Amino acid sequence: MIRNLLVAAGLLFGTVVLAGSNGAGKSYQMPSGITQKDYLSKTIIARVHPGYRNLCSTAEVNIPAVEKVLQEIQVSSVKKVFPNHLPPEQLYNAYGKKLVDLSLIYEITFSADVDLVKVINRLLRTGVFEYAEPKFIPQVFGVNPNDPLLGQQTHLNVIAALQAWNISTGDTNVVVGITDTGTDTDHPDLAPNVKINYNDPVNGADDDNDGFTDNYAGWDVGDNDNNPQVGNCGTCSHGSHVSGCASAVTNNNTGVASPGYNCKYLPIKVANASGDLVGAYEGITYAADHGCQIINCSWGGPGGSSFGQNVVDYATFNKNALVIAAAGNSNSSSEFFPAAYDHVLCVAATSNSDVKSVFSNYGSYIDVCAPGNAVLSTYFDDTYSGQSGTSMASPIVAGAAALVKSVFPGYSALQIGEQLRINADNIYNLNPGYQFQLGSGRINLLNALTLTGPSVRMEDILSVDNNDNIFLTGDTLSITGDIINYLDPTTNLTVTLTSVSPYATIIDGTTTVGVLGTLATTNNNSDPFTVKINSGLPKNAVIPFRLVFTDGSYTATQAFSITANVDYINIMNNDVLTTNTSRGRIGYNTDGQLDGKGFDFDNDGSLMYEAGLMIGRANQVSDVVRGDNGATADEDFNAVVSVQKHDPGVWSDFDTYGLFNDNGAASPLGVRVRHRTMSWTLAPFNKFHIWEYSIQNTGATSLNNLFAGIFSDWDIDATTFANNKADQDANLKMGYVWCTNANGYYAGIKLLTQGLWNHYAIDNVGTGSGGVNLSDGYSSPEKFTTLSTPRATAGGTGAGNDVIDVVSSGPFQIAPNDSVVVAFALIIGNELSDLQNSAQQAQIKYDLVTSITENSPELVISSPYPNPVNDFVTIPLYLKSSMNLTVEVMDVTGRLVLQRELGTRNLGLQEIQLNLEQLTEGNYFYRIRGDKGEAGGKLQKL
Repeated sequence: MIRNLLVAAGLLFGTVVLAGSNGAGKSYQMPSGITQKDYLSKTIIARVHPGYRNLCSTAEVNIPAVEKVLQEIQVSSVKKVFPNHLPPEQLYNAYGKKLVDLSLIYEITFSADVDLVKVINRLLRTGVFEYAEPKFIPQVFGVNPNDPLLGQQTHLNVIAALQAWNISTGDTNVVVGITDTGTDTDHPDLAPNVKINYNDPVNGADDDNDGFTDNYAGWDVGDNDNNPQVGNCGTCSHGSHVSGCASAVTNNNTGVASPGYNCKYLPIKVANASGDLVGAYEGITYAADHGCQIINCSWGGPGGSSFGQNVVDYATFNKNALVIAAAGNSNSSSEFFPAAYDHVLCVAATSNSDVKSVFSNYGSYIDVCAPGNAVLSTYFDDTYSGQSGTSMASPIVAGAAALVKSVFPGYSALQIGEQLRINADNIYNLNPGYQFQLGSGRINLLNALTLTGPSVRMEDILSVDNNDNIFLTGDTLSITGDIINYLDPTTNLTVTLTSVSPYATIIDGTTTVGVLGTLATTNNNSDPFTVKINSGLPKNAVIPFRLVFTDGSYTATQAFSITANVDYINIMNNDVLTTNTSRGRIGYNTDGQLDGKGFDFDNDGSLMYEAGLMIGRANQVSDVVRGDNGATADEDFNAVVSVQKHDPGVWSDFDTYGLFNDNGAASPLGVRVRHRTMSWTLAPFNKFHIWEYSIQNTGATSLNNLFAGIFSDWDIDATTFANNKADQDANLKMGYVWCTNANGYYAGIKLLTQGLWNHYAIDNVGTGSGGVNLSDGYSSPEKFTTLSTPRATAGGTGAGNDVIDVVSSGPFQIAPNDSVVVAFALIIGNELSDLQNSAQQAQIKYDLVTSITENSPELVISSPYPNPVNDFVTIPLYLKSSMNLTVEVMDVTGRLVLQRELGTRNLGLQEIQLNLEQLTEGNYFYRIRGDKGEAGGKLQKL
């Protein structure tokens, strides 16, 4: 038996710890921490691949696969987000940055009651869209009420604005775009600084042909009209305060001053009548398209998206506009967007004494700080108010950036940001608990107008271990990236890598660059940083690094991090890409299609939404699949030995193994589960993976009437999961799901071990169509029903619907300290016969692995197959150490009829293939000899 073999070999799974592999999935996964208030329901933002441009119009994507999905989700509207945009005429701008095409971005709304993420992945699987994602709705960052102790505009002294105005009071041709809840259009301290569009007076006509009628003094993107006046909702006055922080009229004997002084601002209302920021990113685009060199975003949320990054890059590279954004008011290091996007100048808030504001976010993505406590500025209805928040700090920096642009008119958008960043005042002595998490410090406007020097950053940082890119103890990493100098040339630039983490040792941490000109780029590919990962890593450990750029008196730092010792392994050695985890999940390590490959056939996107092991008896089930609330998964299993990879494979071409228990359950069964996976690379074994579980009873009493099985929510086909059906093949002990669309795939779960087989097909719609009803959650009694009772089919009589499959085995009676073994193959097929053939091959492979017997201390042979043999035979064997091998075949008289030198073979499971075409019918003996042992057996030639 396999247990005896592995004990003899010293390799009983769980006793050898080696590296794993990793990769990333192609399907969309909702970011962690997102709730329904963070995005519009039943609304999707998607960008069409340019190759389909000729099949698209302003309100249609005329592609059958897409139209089919839209019909099924009951589409309400399809419209271009930027209907007036044409593709850029050139690929790159003057700085070599790729220009962004906004002309193929669509907003899709629908009415069907279906899961938003599933609809997004349906669209992605058509192959038509570069991305599809929710339409995230950011929130304004906390506006505090008036404080009677608030001082006057102390923040202007803190940032040295008064001294800076001796250098410049700004250029009226420099415009700050204020994307917010609107402005107070008739405020005496705001109205004179509004940028007027004299080419489109208010006359009911689009005189400048820009697609916006009468956009004379700003625009309301939220309600699509020419009135950017703040509304009357609870937070709508936010925009009037933000406007004054950047661009209140200065030196007019009225009210307050602003850093931008004479620079203008363009009010762009991105909120609807309810105050929801429905046009936030469209507002950035409007500002960029209408001449704003600086764009302020005093809003954000936890939802990052490709659409948001597209819009930022469009403003930055296509329109040379600097996007500045508030870091958020959660006192957290979690990323907020747009602040955390690439190419955004991210602003945290400080008090007037340069201490981090208690509400302000912090982290490695922060670029600079600015005062954000009790900032006095303009307010709705011609008044003034002191408000606090990163919403105030961000426009203060935006006004300062406008003044920098006035003094350095030839600077690009990113150069303006860098000029502010490198000349900020270091405030870490006042914030020792936030080292390297407040950017370069608090801005100093005087320095930004008067001091020059280099500004070097590393971008596109790549960390590899020259193996599987899962970073584990003992791995040596190579770290490279593009080194860019945005400002004055360097003379003797060096870049040094450091880390305070005990889990990383810098082996080679210095790269010498020397001279690097303005806007010049180089890389350290020929001299990479090298880092060794140390022992003691916790799971999913984030290892921080810091880059130090030094050139004479110039010193700057940049933070980044890597994640090491992840507790899952992506299996990518055959046609089906999948993931094994440390806690019984299959396909994805985290609830919500995160951290894993799912079950991805031929890189066509995951066909699995959720899967995992369930073990239980009546009313007591331990598992890691969806729970009682129908959304969040149960977390009953805890890792004891995190999933590892045998390298080289012991049982197959790619082996993983681990150990978990069910101590996380509210009512644990008291089980300890050793698990392993086996995967093969070559046909006909390349369309399945095997999961085996050895379930041990660690309690003091017997576990009776126990069942164990695999739950999988299959979402099959390139276009939809709503046309799925489920059935079974009792002879193969397999439940399977397929898509009724033409050329739809098949997916199956097959029981491989002996014992009773059970299959339960679930209709994941409505009230369950006569089966268990998952619309109100998946309770333990319902889980036990699906583990222990049969239901052959699901999907109804029509084209099908969303279905789930459960394949299990039982009932078992497990005495204390005893165990049972159950094993399943998860399989993909192009058609049913293909699925059935792979199921048979999976059984053959599993039987071979579990039937290997030992017949030499160092060399173990399993039964040859096929036997009897026509022409070719395969002999599986296991080597306990590397050795030089020879195979011999003798007839019944002992005469040698075939000999073949096999050369040196390595430790692990091997397969020897022999061609017996030249032999006549009859019985033969074979022998495999090595320098450390030999073994043999019998063959029958047909």
